[in-house]
Amino acid sequence: MNCCYLREAVTFCSLGNTPDEITHGIHSNPIEKYKEFTFGTEIISRQYRGIKDKKVTGNDEFYAVLEQLLLELITKSHLDSAQMEECALLIGSTSMSIPCSEPIFKSNPNETMLPHIGYGGIGECLAQTFGLGGEVSLFTTACTSSANALLYGQMGINTGKFQRAIILGFDFYNELTMSGFESFGLLSRDGCRPFDANRSGIVLGEGCGAILLDIIPSSYNSQLILRGGANRSDTSSPTAHNTNGIMVAQTIRDALCDANIEPCNVGLIKAHATGSETNDRAESTGAQQIFSQMPPVLALKSSLGHTLGGCGAVELAVLWFCLREGFIPKTYGFEVMDDSIEIIPSQGESEAKEGILLLNHFGFGGSGVVLVVQFGECE
Repeated sequence: MNCCYLREAVTFCSLGNTPDEITHGIHSNPIEKYKEFTFGTEIISRQYRGIKDKKVTGNDEFYAVLEQLLLELITKSHLDSAQMEECALLIGSTSMSIPCSEPIFKSNPNETMLPHIGYGGIGECLAQTFGLGGEVSLFTTACTSSANALLYGQMGINTGKFQRAIILGFDFYNELTMSGFESFGLLSRDGCRPFDANRSGIVLGEGCGAILLDIIPSSYNSQLILRGGANRSDTSSPTAHNTNGIMVAQTIRDALCDANIEPCNVGLIKAHATGSETNDRAESTGAQQIFSQMPPVLALKSSLGHTLGGCGAVELAVLWFCLREGFIPKTYGFEVMDDSIEIIPSQGESEAKEGILLLNHFGFGGSGVVLVVQFGECE
């Protein structure tokens, strides 16, 4: 079995577009920023975390941002042409190119549906641009999209299907997404408060992240190794996981079994933690069925916003940047413990320690992915 290393990562998000910007920015409470959008006949405003200094308003900007991201990843990884020829490209996104087609739809009164939204074409275009000759696959499973791409990449490397894979996860601002979440009453009016008794919903954000999974380790002192994971679908609701946590617990159990890890050996949980009532409750209830003593819990969406299909790649990359700098960031937005949940996420920064990390993704539609990552040296 091959060892699946994170060889390199690049991310553009609300905190910044370089590891230094991101690790510096995450030390501070996120600045409240708002987006106005059309909801029915009204113009309303909600908090939103946009990518710093980048804006996608059309097809040219869309591909320019993704191409810049991949170019930085390839350059920092020192991939040669032979390595790129055998490299897979695995893409995870919820909206795909809807941010490009939405303005066209809105400007043409004769349009009855959104134009082509990019399935297949995005991957083919990027692979051709960079000479990536391996498998090209797209994953669109709501909030777990790029997490599923990471899991598929790890399985492909460990089974010898390919030696390396670029995982690209992204979601950019569009009114369709904002209106959809607003229609469910899920957008917060006062900020993301993960696991807090007074949590009021989600703060959306945009971000894109590219991670190179490889049999070759990174050039950094400590490695991040994707040990395994699992995905399951909770069919109890068309929108969410059951708050009894049964499917959440089973996904965590399957992931730990796949990685041959006992629950007592998990040193940190990066929670999905959207800040919505049912999502936080389902995740916490499920985790408590697995862990007799809860490991430290970290939530990143109060700093980054919920980057939807991109969050698997974006949040893993951001966490890796912080670990490389020797710290685990604090969770912002939490103030009052919910007695029915009894989870207190990290209230201050702590020292990064080698060990096993669990990355939870429990998204819209009941899609669930848990990744098991080892920070340190490969055994």
